Amino acid sequence: MKDFLELVVKEVVPETREAKTFVLENVDGTSFNYEAGQFLTLVLDYNGHEVRRSYSMGSAPGIDDRLYITVKRKENGEISRHLLEHLKPGDIIRAVPPSGRFTIQMDVPEERHFFFLAAGSGIVPIFSLIKSLLKAKPRSHITLLYQNHDETTIIYHRELQLLEEQYPKQFTRIDLLSHPLLHELPARRLNNGLLEQLVGIHEPRPFTHKKDKPATLFYTCGPPSFMRMVQFTLRVMGFDEEQLFKEHFTIPVLPPPALVIDPQPKKVQLHYNGKEYEYNVSYPTSILQAALDLNIELPYSCKGGRCATCTARCISGEVKMSNNEVLTEKDLEKGLILTCVGFAATDLRLELGSL
Repeated sequence: MKDFLELVVKEVVPETREAKTFVLENVDGTSFNYEAGQFLTLVLDYNGHEVRRSYSMGSAPGIDDRLYITVKRKENGEISRHLLEHLKPGDIIRAVPPSGRFTIQMDVPEERHFFFLAAGSGIVPIFSLIKSLLKAKPRSHITLLYQNHDETTIIYHRELQLLEEQYPKQFTRIDLLSHPLLHELPARRLNNGLLEQLVGIHEPRPFTHKKDKPATLFYTCGPPSFMRMVQFTLRVMGFDEEQLFKEHFTIPVLPPPALVIDPQPKKVQLHYNGKEYEYNVSYPTSILQAALDLNIELPYSCKGGRCATCTARCISGEVKMSNNEVLTEKDLEKGLILTCVGFAATDLRLELGSL
């Protein structure tokens, strides 16, 4: 796996007043290897400093001919504003190879209900997932609940309409607008009560719960408050944690970890990209930061335990993490850890790549 991709912007497509889609290709002409729902981490030189920002891919492998990301302007977001105002066709940018665990295993049972809940630009990875499922799982049903401000802020509006027309029995779309421009449309903002009502109405009856095989899977992406409300409501309704998946696109900086770890130096043996590295790390420096301080270029994005770009497998030793909002219990059982929030409690042997 390459440390970085070199990408050329082939096309810029306006989506809404505040969002644009950037069609990207590898400079060397090679194809991309990625999964639906994943993201690209752009590595940018901004005001003389390296900054990294992750943007989900709205394209779906095997369906879309070209890979693309969609960027929405954020309030006080310098980088999103910079990209929207200055990135143009022909520009070359660097990126960490596609990563992220907001994906779907296509070996799940054929008859399954997928319930997607998106707000604003949270539609981007969900759009990728929906397209993949409609093609790969024709006997499953897909429901999309999509919250926006008004009709002009709906990203991929026409593309979603085309999917509704193409898959009328398989795909159900529910739009919620908090401030619709057309007076005949109701003003609706998703809350606990409305969510419970809509799930009750739109969860297909044939997809009732089966022992050891939860029928409906929920995928959520949007602002933190939106996702917290959705997760809380669904758990209160009785859905299991294993049925709920979420993707963060805002990553707050975490405070220093509140862990009790011996501060004596620990040895880290690291296999990555065909090379062996060995270095020492002492608490409270993370495994990732210790490597970066030695100019060992490891993959990362958020540094907050929420995106999984920095995932490694712990072959031996003990790692304590100060935060984990992306690895599942099954991942942890396999020895997967997040190096950005991982701290060496003992000497370690780690492996990165192809996890």
